Amino acid sequence: MNSRYGASCLVLLIVTVFGCMKASRESARRSVTAADSLAAARGHADEGGAAFNAPAESAPDPTATDGRKIIYEADLTLIVDDFAQTEADVPKLVKQYGGYLADVSVDRNQGYQLSGRWKARIPTDRFDAFLDAVSKLGVPEQRRQTAQDVTEEFVDLEARIANKKRLEERIVELLKESTGKIKDVLEVERELARVRTEIEQMEGRLRYLTNRTALTTVTITAREERDYVPPQAPTFLARIQQAWRGSLLALRSAGESLIVALVFATPWIVLAAVVLVPPLWIIRRHQRALSDTDDAQA
Repeated sequence: MNSRYGASCLVLLIVTVFGCMKASRESARRSVTAADSLAAARGHADEGGAAFNAPAESAPDPTATDGRKIIYEADLTLIVDDFAQTEADVPKLVKQYGGYLADVSVDRNQGYQLSGRWKARIPTDRFDAFLDAVSKLGVPEQRRQTAQDVTEEFVDLEARIANKKRLEERIVELLKESTGKIKDVLEVERELARVRTEIEQMEGRLRYLTNRTALTTVTITAREERDYVPPQAPTFLARIQQAWRGSLLALRSAGESLIVALVFATPWIVLAAVVLVPPLWIIRRHQRALSDTDDAQA
């Protein structure tokens, strides 16, 4: 009987211990869940409070490569046989590829090489085709292309403008509901003017980036050289001839510089002779007279 009673007590004790442990785990789990929910709620609250101070970030789409904002620029230097023909062809090509000329400068001085410079704005999707077409107008002496990615600045400006506009709406509502002193109303109006100024500045920058990314900038420089032959790598004999000509030119330059220096110094030499020779002659004559007197007395 005692053994049965002892076994029953032992089973009851084990059940009680396991029940307590299970209750403790459930309580701990509920505590962790509540803590996480509270932290999440605080996080959402902090994000909502900071919405007007920090720019919103959008997750980039790795497949959206066409949506990037890139500023393309190119510089092309051409050597042409007929500058007049090139001057007529460049505007036609610009118009053909849907662009326009932003700046034109042509040098027609007599006795000098005819040359010109055109700055064209070309749609981005026709940038490479236009460069290839212009390169065929002459011999491309130099061609340089650059690309500047401004996607991050573009997205940042859009987010900041949206946040500033929401802040503007809140200030306008506050101004409508304001029934305080005139000083307080004026302070709110100054803050509203400041926010609107910032919005206008950012919108202006956004318009500038939109224009630069929608249209590329191509600067074309051309000069006339008839029967132009592109330079080639010099041979050993050509290098010797070039060194000989360079030495003769250096010798000639040195001789010319010496002659110029002598011509420059001649007036100063004449002036020095006029000023210094008479006193020296008088001193020399006086010394000779003193020497003759000493010889006579001796």
